[in-house]
Amino acid sequence: MAQQHVRHGRNTTPRDLTTFCVVTRRHVRTIRPFGAHVVVTSDDARIDIACGAAVDRFPRDAGVSGRFRLDVVTALDAPGDPAWPATTLEHGSGGITLRCGSAVLEVDHGAASAALRVPAVLWETPDAIRMYVEGAVSSMLIGNGKLHAVHSGLVVLGGRGVVLRGPSGAGKSTMTYACLQNGFAMASDDWIYGIAETNPDRLFGYPWRMFLVPDTTRYFPELAGVQPIPHPGADRYKLPIQPPVSLRRRSAPADIIVFLDPSPNLDIRRVGTDEARELFWRPALPTERADLPAEWVDRLLDRPCYVLQRGTSPIEAAELLKTAINVR
Repeated sequence: MAQQHVRHGRNTTPRDLTTFCVVTRRHVRTIRPFGAHVVVTSDDARIDIACGAAVDRFPRDAGVSGRFRLDVVTALDAPGDPAWPATTLEHGSGGITLRCGSAVLEVDHGAASAALRVPAVLWETPDAIRMYVEGAVSSMLIGNGKLHAVHSGLVVLGGRGVVLRGPSGAGKSTMTYACLQNGFAMASDDWIYGIAETNPDRLFGYPWRMFLVPDTTRYFPELAGVQPIPHPGADRYKLPIQPPVSLRRRSAPADIIVFLDPSPNLDIRRVGTDEARELFWRPALPTERADLPAEWVDRLLDRPCYVLQRGTSPIEAAELLKTAINVR
């Protein structure tokens, strides 16, 4: 933080001054998620790290247009800060408000802007800042009709993309990890994005990291040594997994849609359009119901759709899925 003197006359010198103001240096960074132009300003240089971890890796040439702004300011800590990972999300008619202790993110879709107030102590939790930056950018793009967000995983085998769809807790991340163990590549384990102005033939993900619930170690003993970290999900703590570089795909074609069924009987079957539509919308989150156009979803489902009964072993379920893809 730099102090600059305010001169009140031509011959005034710094030692004569009794009034001064504090000028905080603003760090400005432009990021181009999916091609959109987003200007991020902050009074803390660590915003560069957050931007790089959150959205700088997304493709810059996906065809999304528009200009957006995110302003970040640091505030004094309040009792209970940093409060991470406990968060609350409020949806308003024109945007969202996301809170974590005294940290507040307000997104104004109409103004294509967002404002984030961060208590000083929260800067010491990079994942929290990353989540806020990522949430602000995705909310602005979705709220302005640039992106469609689908709560699903996306894996790739032999160049064919497989969307894994199911309600929260259905095992999307567990199945994604099991698929990685069976030679699949990964685009995402939780959320995928489609360009709103195009057909949903290619979807985008976040393949640099995935999160598993600690209980997953009962299926994958090799994860027993991974330390859980705080996470804003219902479980509060999850296992961070970094897929091998060779198995990361930032985007993939949407060739097959698979609906996950937690039935203990291992099986896979093809379903028709009407059943696929019902299976897609049944677990839809409120944000999906509000923001996803039905006609765009119908175009997404206009390709082979299956129900995968997961059985009792995600490894066996991934093997069955792999066989089904290769055969069909």
